[in-house]
Amino acid sequence: MSVGSNVVKLTAKTALKGNFLKVMAVCSIFVFGWIVCVSLSELIGIITGEIISTVIFLGLFLFLCLPILLGAVRYVWRMLFSVTDSPVAVFYLFSSKELYVKSLKLIFQFVLRIVFWFLLLNIPSLLLFLLSKSFVFELFNSATPVWTANLAYYSRLLLNLTSVIVFFIMLKFYIAPILFVADSNIDVGEAMYLSSVISRKSSIDFIGLLVTSVGWILLSVLILPLPFTLPLLLSYYAVHVRFAVAEYNKHIEDSKLNEAGFI
Repeated sequence: MSVGSNVVKLTAKTALKGNFLKVMAVCSIFVFGWIVCVSLSELIGIITGEIISTVIFLGLFLFLCLPILLGAVRYVWRMLFSVTDSPVAVFYLFSSKELYVKSLKLIFQFVLRIVFWFLLLNIPSLLLFLLSKSFVFELFNSATPVWTANLAYYSRLLLNLTSVIVFFIMLKFYIAPILFVADSNIDVGEAMYLSSVISRKSSIDFIGLLVTSVGWILLSVLILPLPFTLPLLLSYYAVHVRFAVAEYNKHIEDSKLNEAGFI
């Protein structure tokens, strides 16, 4: 992909002119949903304990917040094509059972892949963590070696390294959410596959976009600034994907013309 981060950002900011307040309202709905999930799970956690609280939060986040976030992505994508929806269109994926179930399939495609690779790649980290605990050696009636004290550090190091590796593994699917919201008739598996194909040439540019947007991303971690930062980040993402898909389509058309002998 030949379009740099500066062009993507400039195009996104141009698209947001006159639309920023509406996109901010859309993103505020997502943030409000996040706050409700956290507050409700913590309230229940006072009675049931931390484990149940965490399970409830994850359930609410997966089944409520992420479909709303996909709705926000859809809103921004349509905005790029001069379609002005009402902010309540953020709940579009809740408008029918079929759409909602398909959105959950997409979400779980991501979640299950992340969990699988994270668990698989963290086996060495888990082994080091266990070896750093004295009870493992006590099971074999053996004294705990002094050198095992350092293994916990290496375990955490491997854990962080694994997180980075999983990010790069999942990077090939980053276009799938846009493909899904752009065409409600597309199959989830097809969206994931097309994303893996298109991202071969665009993923490096996407990483560059993330690096140049790291300030906004770090600010968004604080949650409260999200209504102001998320419209910009989603616009960057949508514009980048639009360029990536356009270049992929052009490549396909050129290939067809080449096969037909016109090039």
